[in-house]
Amino acid sequence: MPPALRSILLASILASQAAYATSNHCKYGESCWPTTTTWQKFNASVDGRLVAVLPPAAPCHEPRYDESTCATARSNWNDSFWRADQAGAYQTPYWERGLKGTCFIGTPVDQKCDQGLVPVLAVSASNADHVQKAVRFAKRHKLSVVVKNTGHDYLGRSTGAGSFMIWTHNLKGIGFSDAFTPSGAPGDYTAAPALTVQAGEQWIDVYKAAHENNVTVVGGFARSVGAAGGWALGGGHSPLGQKYGMGVDNIVQFTLVTPDGEHRIANDFDNTELFWALRGGGGSAWGVILSVTYKAHPALKNILCGVFLFSGSTPEAAFNFSTAALAAVPNMSDRLFSGYMIIIGSTLTFIAIQPDTEADPTDTGDFSYANASFAPILNYFTTHPDAGNVSLNWKKYRSFWDLFVDTVSDVLIGENTWYGSRLVPRDTFTTNSTQLANLFLAGNGGFLNIVAGGAVSVAPPDSVALHPAWRGPTLASVSLGFGAWSDDTDPVEIKRLQQQTTALTKRLGNVIGGVSGAYFNEADPYEPDWKEIFWGSHYDRLLRIKLSIDPDNLFTCNRCVGSDL
Repeated sequence: MPPALRSILLASILASQAAYATSNHCKYGESCWPTTTTWQKFNASVDGRLVAVLPPAAPCHEPRYDESTCATARSNWNDSFWRADQAGAYQTPYWERGLKGTCFIGTPVDQKCDQGLVPVLAVSASNADHVQKAVRFAKRHKLSVVVKNTGHDYLGRSTGAGSFMIWTHNLKGIGFSDAFTPSGAPGDYTAAPALTVQAGEQWIDVYKAAHENNVTVVGGFARSVGAAGGWALGGGHSPLGQKYGMGVDNIVQFTLVTPDGEHRIANDFDNTELFWALRGGGGSAWGVILSVTYKAHPALKNILCGVFLFSGSTPEAAFNFSTAALAAVPNMSDRLFSGYMIIIGSTLTFIAIQPDTEADPTDTGDFSYANASFAPILNYFTTHPDAGNVSLNWKKYRSFWDLFVDTVSDVLIGENTWYGSRLVPRDTFTTNSTQLANLFLAGNGGFLNIVAGGAVSVAPPDSVALHPAWRGPTLASVSLGFGAWSDDTDPVEIKRLQQQTTALTKRLGNVIGGVSGAYFNEADPYEPDWKEIFWGSHYDRLLRIKLSIDPDNLFTCNRCVGSDL
């Protein structure tokens, strides 16, 4: 959108009053909303960083139609980096519109385009001072406030109709230290290598920086996911988890702006209770993260990656093979493989990763060790030669960076998706693989993230706020659901798919049995038992910390700690 038009839009938002339902927090259109003069003074105090936020499809509709900007939006609709660069775009478009929104990319120019769930104003913060002033302004005026980074958010925690947004995507910077000492550490503390990441950085750039400094960091398996936002606060699963633990097990220090507007440091020596809560206590509830410091491990020099593709000859063959593949998960995990499996209809795709492998260290092309790890799957085709088409290709990488750029792409970007998840322990794979396979085929397929076990399982359950179920026998997180649907799907049908996802997730929990949890960042947005499923026995402690640092509940979001107060 041309700057002149954006300025006109900002002025109109500041001056106009729309009809939004009242709540405990002030929203745009209510009488409590700050005046134009108040907003203008605030804008000056943050170096003119206040911006009007639009849904990404808005330039394709009157009265904001702009041919060039619309063409850019259309051509980049499924580009995760483009979406991350737009204040009003989310990686899952449903959270731009909800059930009632009307701003679609493919509808006629003259069709109505409303604001939907997209906040109306944002501070595009580029330094800590901007964030502090934004938090203090929101607190003073009791605004409904959301925090957004890249928009990778399956639960809608960074959306809010009529809200004020603190947008951290432009807080950039990555710093490496070969001897990092946390603030407040005693004199005998042993400094260690670490990478400090500002809030707006994404994993592709963080991995590149780690590679350039000859170290490895534990991060996500997606290019455009933020490295210092919701991924870290939600726990952060990783293909390196078996070797080094969860993301939160590798965080040394946070800097953030707390709900009182103060710039604080949280680590094992300063603000220790807050530090515990931030490591797995969920995003957008504790303040605004400015930076995260991660442990830097030695560079990995010998990484094995296998890509397994299967297409079933019949639905029955696909079901039988999926059952066999799920039953083989414990064997793969025991051989220190992590990975990501997608089962959709009659197809199965699996990327398997073994960091620092001892298999074929001389690159002779002998992958017998790796094939032995997959023997339960491969043997299936010996007895069922007509089951379908299958391929398994191994490749050796000499750095995690090389593997990452060669194998990783962001999926389901710009698609309407809805999933629920559960953490799945070892015995479910060994005794209930048939029931698991049934569940994958009951919806539109699902994802199996083999990201637990190993170092994840042996960390003390109460060391961080992460659900204790991650520790011990859990091997994977399974996500099931009914995405993706087209933009012209009737809202009644969408609601039905959402309800079916909740029911399917409950069935998954029943198959697992006993106490289970879910990965907070990939959970059902309508999870009915969210306190227990997201945090288990840790919730009461989290709530006490929340009440102590945010008594006014300034920072709230969908199914976040204290969101029901």
